Amino acid sequence: MIVDDQPENIRVMTGYLEQLHPEYRLYQATRALHAYGIVKALKIDLVISDWDMPGMTGIELTEILKKDEETRHIPIIIVTGIMITPDDLRKALAAGAFDYLRKPVELVELEARTSSALSIAAIHQNEINAKNLELDEKTIRLIKSNQHLEGMIRKINQIKSLQENTPEVTMLLDEINGEITNKINEDIWKHFHVAFQNVHPSFSQHLITGFPDLTPGELRHCILIKLGMNNKDMASILYHSTDSIKVARSRLRRKLHLENEQNLQSFLQQF
Repeated sequence: MIVDDQPENIRVMTGYLEQLHPEYRLYQATRALHAYGIVKALKIDLVISDWDMPGMTGIELTEILKKDEETRHIPIIIVTGIMITPDDLRKALAAGAFDYLRKPVELVELEARTSSALSIAAIHQNEINAKNLELDEKTIRLIKSNQHLEGMIRKINQIKSLQENTPEVTMLLDEINGEITNKINEDIWKHFHVAFQNVHPSFSQHLITGFPDLTPGELRHCILIKLGMNNKDMASILYHSTDSIKVARSRLRRKLHLENEQNLQSFLQQF
């Protein structure tokens, strides 16, 4: 994505990059706000943005992209012909820029910086893919493990129903039942949550900042809904009935002040 309020600058940079790298798919915008919409909608690998533009500046665009969990991994190269002091460079880097180019842009330098940024982006994307894969595996393992433990609880309850059981046996079975339930609710969840935090490190913090009265249980519901879990899988993971999950989802919508037409999962994707 190349952003510059001067179309001629865009034409020069895109023409040069297209000539060297016909495999690139280049997008362009003359306003930062327009560019932000495109970056959010598409899988952009790199943003090259002018600094000084009407409305939103390149630095402001950088700050917004870096605060958004979906776009913060995208490298951004700031290009400027005015803000060229060491303090300006520090400001750009502090905002989250990956690199900094001065105008008039040396095209060979542009290509070198672009290739470097894309290489770093590819490495980072591989890390993201690995973390997503780990999270998927943890989710599947969590569901299967809980289903297994639920089966054990059902068998324990069958044993408890036998008439020849003594009070001591019943008490012991209750203790075993409680230990299994705690295993479902705490130990297994901790491993899953670590994998989730690796992929979405700021989700819980941002959500609690916006809604500080959320309970730990409601936060768990939000995490699973964000991942696109259906009620059945959520019930298995949280060891609740499907009906109780539906009730909890309705309460959560009210707590998050959502209108009837608002989608809960889409709302949580913003954090």
